[in-house]
Amino acid sequence: MQKIEKIDPNFFVNQQIPEDYCFYDPRQAPFSLYGLVPNDQGTWCRLPLDFLPRCSEGVRYLAGNLAGACVRFSTDSPGLCVLWQLRQEGNMPHFTACGQSGLELFEESDGGTRQIKNFIPAMADGKGCRKKQSGLAPLPGGMRHYALYLPLYNGLEELMLGFGPGARVEAGRVPAVSDPIVFYGSSITQGGCASKAGSCYPTILARRLDAAQINLGFSGNAKGEESMAEYISGLRMSAFVFDYDHNAPDVQHLAATHEPFFRVIRQKQPDLPVILVSRPDFDGNPEQSKQRRDVILRTYANAKAAGDRNVYFVDGQQFFGPRDRDLCTVDGTHPNDIGFLRMADGLETILRTALKLS
Repeated sequence: MQKIEKIDPNFFVNQQIPEDYCFYDPRQAPFSLYGLVPNDQGTWCRLPLDFLPRCSEGVRYLAGNLAGACVRFSTDSPGLCVLWQLRQEGNMPHFTACGQSGLELFEESDGGTRQIKNFIPAMADGKGCRKKQSGLAPLPGGMRHYALYLPLYNGLEELMLGFGPGARVEAGRVPAVSDPIVFYGSSITQGGCASKAGSCYPTILARRLDAAQINLGFSGNAKGEESMAEYISGLRMSAFVFDYDHNAPDVQHLAATHEPFFRVIRQKQPDLPVILVSRPDFDGNPEQSKQRRDVILRTYANAKAAGDRNVYFVDGQQFFGPRDRDLCTVDGTHPNDIGFLRMADGLETILRTALKLS
């Protein structure tokens, strides 16, 4: 049996590492990390290490999945070589390897973003991704700004970025909305099952709005815990997207946690725009989905009745639209790129209004 890359060279994903490239650890200056919390152990994590003991076992593990995190830098190098070592093999049957374990590079400017390369991890005999990966992206030259998005459903043991000989490497561009939009929610918020790192709805929105982001999606484990509400309430942010409906075990749990969580946020940050979102996977159990939506609507109505002018509600049933809803997910629950695109479309106008963007 021939390997596919020998039949078609376009499928060869692990390229030769240039011998004359200089490599840097992006956790050091001049690089900027977004969506991660630096720590003295040098681990890649979305939460502070001293907060993890207050979290469930699932959240502690998933904090090492790097959804929404990116490295920003500027360079005039003719190419970028990326070496990364994964924390685990990515082998979900309904999730692409490059969505779980790949990286995606964008050029950033005041006019928007442009994809440069999707770094696709190599597979090991179809059983998962090899833990050590490499990829090379030609760059257009001249001093330009870049953002490298990290794996959605995997962690990193190591990441090194290589640049051509004599290339300048400087700090990256700061997004126009520099205080991040914080997203809290389920596997959908974390990015399951986007085809690549930049295609989950929080990252689509961050790129469209030229905003920093913090993705606190925890697959199956965002359950509206009080400790998480307290942590999020202390973050500096421009807006909060509250989207954990799908992970609440039942309607009663959602009713017991949703409004108390919102009140913790609102008490600490009285003027923060908060967007309340109900589940997009409405069709699997419409009656229960309606009951869940009613819980979230009650939180919204109570806030409005109390005079809150910075709270918004988005009905998740409307995200996928009236036609071709089956094309929006891979399994009836987790969005594919079409589903995530429609979610971003449904939230963009609300966020532009909340953030007073044109």
